Amino acid sequence: MKRMKVPSAGMLLVALLGVGATFGEETQWYEKLDFGGDFRLRYEGFDHPGKYDDRERNRFRYRLRLGFETKVNDNLRVGVQMRSGNPNDPVSDNQTLDGGFSKKSFSLAEAYVDYAISSEFSIIAGKFSPKKLWKVSDMQYDDDIVSEGFMARWHRRGAGDAVAAINASVFGFALEEASSGKDAYLIGAQFRPTFRLGETDTLSFGVGYENYANPQVVVDLTVEGKLSGNKVSHVLDQDGNLVSDFEIVNAFVEWRNSSSEKWPVTVSAFLYENLGAEGAAKNQSSAVYARVQIGKYKKPGEKAFRLTRYLADPDAIFYAWAQSDTTRGSNVDGWRGDFRLGLRSNTHLNITWYRTRARVSAWNGPSGTTVGGLDSQTMNRWQLDYILKF
Repeated sequence: MKRMKVPSAGMLLVALLGVGATFGEETQWYEKLDFGGDFRLRYEGFDHPGKYDDRERNRFRYRLRLGFETKVNDNLRVGVQMRSGNPNDPVSDNQTLDGGFSKKSFSLAEAYVDYAISSEFSIIAGKFSPKKLWKVSDMQYDDDIVSEGFMARWHRRGAGDAVAAINASVFGFALEEASSGKDAYLIGAQFRPTFRLGETDTLSFGVGYENYANPQVVVDLTVEGKLSGNKVSHVLDQDGNLVSDFEIVNAFVEWRNSSSEKWPVTVSAFLYENLGAEGAAKNQSSAVYARVQIGKYKKPGEKAFRLTRYLADPDAIFYAWAQSDTTRGSNVDGWRGDFRLGLRSNTHLNITWYRTRARVSAWNGPSGTTVGGLDSQTMNRWQLDYILKF
């Protein structure tokens, strides 16, 4: 985040609140606030037979994220962020320009504390974005996801000439607290080392594990309209209940090459398997994700190209946090292409195309089983974004 000094009015407000943590004798903690955020304008179009009256749809959207982080003392940081979008939608911060000039939502998205126990071990807790804290694909976790709970992280740099870094994490996320019945939550872990392959290449690989407790509660929230975003796309019984549990393991690898300063290359791949798949869904429990990116776009005139492959069975990954722009939840067979162009400092242009369809378009399992969110038609979706970071 870009550092900005809090104006005098802000200092007066904090003083009135009676908060007095300091750095030394002169510097107040609120003078160490790091403000930052981003603003995105988007045109988005769809071609989806059978979905809209004339199979096409066009809309304009924006996304605004604004927050701050402050170092309270040498070990503790506190962060807060506000975001646009529907507060009940965990997979999108977008706000559509419609509603006859009506006001738009802007709500609390992050509120967390990050405590460094040592130079290698830290714990973050509260409501926070896990995007940069672990290695996941956007097929499994949409980029706009903000988790709730804790994550303990261990990080060691330069463990020998060949090892660039070793990372490990353990996490527990709260999903829904029930006044009666069982709560829903998620626990998991991940381990990933990164190796140097000469002066211009690195190779990372790792394994991850997630176990969902009582995921049916989340499905019920979607069905009842209390949770927006992705539709349920898992194998369900005749009563609308999940056939499977969700105990997901994944393995991943990422290769980076920087031999060309202008055209660096990144190749990544993920494999998923749901060990909790039951009955009719046991052969619908695997997923594959792959991405290739060439180039970069941080400076004016720089260009990057990216191609992504999404392929997931209905019960391979959990629907609610999956990539929302494919509109398929977990049951997806799709492609994504991106072109990014650096403009002036901290701004870039992004052109994205999706072509997706349901991986399982018809279900021939035992009587009484079905696939939620079924849509057999191929969707084309294109986006033109102008993005400003500050």
